Amino acid sequence: MARSVLTINKFLGLDYNPAQLQVATNHAVDASNIVFKDRVNQKRSPYEQLLKIEPYHYYIENEDGTYTEKTNSTHINGIWDFIGEDNEKHLVFHIGHILFIAYNVDEEHNFLEMQLLPLVDKKYINSTTYNIAYEINDEKLSAFYQNNKLYILGGNKFIVLRAKDSQFVLSEVEDDEDTYIPVTTIGITYKDSLVGSRTALDDVNLMTEWRKNKLVSGTYIDDGVTVRTTRFWDFELDTSVKCKNPKDINDIKINISSLREVA
Repeated sequence: MARSVLTINKFLGLDYNPAQLQVATNHAVDASNIVFKDRVNQKRSPYEQLLKIEPYHYYIENEDGTYTEKTNSTHINGIWDFIGEDNEKHLVFHIGHILFIAYNVDEEHNFLEMQLLPLVDKKYINSTTYNIAYEINDEKLSAFYQNNKLYILGGNKFIVLRAKDSQFVLSEVEDDEDTYIPVTTIGITYKDSLVGSRTALDDVNLMTEWRKNKLVSGTYIDDGVTVRTTRFWDFELDTSVKCKNPKDINDIKINISSLREVA
């Protein structure tokens, strides 16, 4: 079979006419690396695929203790790097609903040898491995780096990623050990105390469901004359909760969402 050769004279650019057979021979119907710049057609540098994301299968744990298998999308929603508490630089990918940690990436961000490992918890039940993932929204999200931690506004939750002791820990900010618990009221004394002052101090921290009250000692008049210190402390807190047997009366934590007894 003889090879056909087409010589194009006076090339005039692209023609996206859907009827390609009607396009003139000095027009092109497809030129992905040609751009119109400075009133002339110029060749641009081509793209090189450095990474191909494959669908990833994971599980989520339901409230009744069962597991549901899901397939993650391949959308790359964000890439962040941060220096963790281990003083190492880490590269984090947000792909679909899951966070991935990148390994084998040099200082120049050479991706040729890079490996992506999902941030999941492995559970082995009846000879079956469940990769339990913490799901975040499959969309463009915001994140910021502070105090050697990566904070991510996950759409459904405000989460924090820590790199410490050769492992990664992902938790909700309200459950993180460093989340600030405000002291909402100070100067709380015994019921019927002679010292009845109390002062509001901090506002409630909306990033956590916990608050603290600062409790102090107090005295009362037993018979109208004698000043005594009560044996059974009875404090009027700034919620309706009464905490029994507190281990530290100066550090009682009160759940303000359900007002359950916690101490």
